[in-house]
Amino acid sequence: MAGIKDVAKAAGVSVSTVSYVLSGKRSISSKTTDKVLKAIDELGYIPDASAQKMRGQLNHIIAISEPMHEGLNQMQYSTYFMQSAWQARSAGYDVLLLTGPDAVADIERVTHSNLVDGVLLLDVEQRDARVAQAARYHKPCVAIGLPQSHKDCACIDIDFAKMGRRSADRLFALGHRRVALLRAQEIDYERHAGYLLLFRDAFLDRARQIGLDVFESGPVDNATFDVRKFVTGMLAKTPRPTALVSQSGVNILNLTVTALMAAGLKVPDDISVLSCGTFLRDEPMRRPVSEEPFEPERLCSIAMGSLISAIENRQSIAGEVTLIDPKFVDRGSLASAPAQATQNAGLVNDGTPTPASSSVARIQANEKISTSRPIVPSRESRDLEGELMD
Repeated sequence: MAGIKDVAKAAGVSVSTVSYVLSGKRSISSKTTDKVLKAIDELGYIPDASAQKMRGQLNHIIAISEPMHEGLNQMQYSTYFMQSAWQARSAGYDVLLLTGPDAVADIERVTHSNLVDGVLLLDVEQRDARVAQAARYHKPCVAIGLPQSHKDCACIDIDFAKMGRRSADRLFALGHRRVALLRAQEIDYERHAGYLLLFRDAFLDRARQIGLDVFESGPVDNATFDVRKFVTGMLAKTPRPTALVSQSGVNILNLTVTALMAAGLKVPDDISVLSCGTFLRDEPMRRPVSEEPFEPERLCSIAMGSLISAIENRQSIAGEVTLIDPKFVDRGSLASAPAQATQNAGLVNDGTPTPASSSVARIQANEKISTSRPIVPSRESRDLEGELMD
């Protein structure tokens, strides 16, 4: 790795001049500054932010790596960052947010220069390069998430696999035998967002084990979600699903609940609704939905506490895994499966439509549920219901 002497030689200046350019303690001409900066860039020199500090002294800065990507959930993104920053501040640390696409390089830049004392990784994927290469940072590193490879990084997360199994068991115990699974955005599955895949895989595996039939939605996109197609498909099943499990955000969930209610189904009397791996607290819901949520405050508190303890006590926490028991928030949207849902859809002997076939007809006749309707803000769901019922 290039040193300050190499930079000075390449720029044709003294070592002290390079130091002054970096520190800003003296006025250096723009021409000389440009030569120094060019040499630094070409050589890949990383200045040591703590070079003038006493050996072992901390900077009290923590890097938070949370890369920005297409389709990110802004509420979730900001919530985790704000909770992490608040926990750091409470412990006397500042934070440096890293958002670039080359996350490993960004982390190496601030750790190799000793600018930061430790690293917190957010928005962790199943095959996360930041976690896999944590040994290269030479600083304590904690991830909120559980990727496949994590031997050099501490991991803290909710036990989403347990959440998936428990959700299937909960619905089965209430008498539900066919349920619908509303997926999250497809882009999040494609980028292998760990918590989504852990929950879905565990939920489907457990459902197969106990005999719970699952009707899964097709790919979901926030801009073009086809609520009519999904709800019509649910109600056309024989027997129809008596519960809806959702991994989707508040907007899509609101549209779906609104469409179900517009079809004449009552929550939870006719259909139960459970949201999993979401964060609906304080969100403007069409009606309250029971949830197995994220817990940003709790996760960030544990993660930041573990990281700061490792920094200040100079302890290795590499490979440690802490999984938190999922929390169930009962908001009254779960009930026992209705007996009438076990009837076959279609016509009974006297030609009278069953509840399932009546609901399908009601949805299909309602032209205001567009097959390409863009997602609207969740606050508008009440107005949308009025449109659907017109």
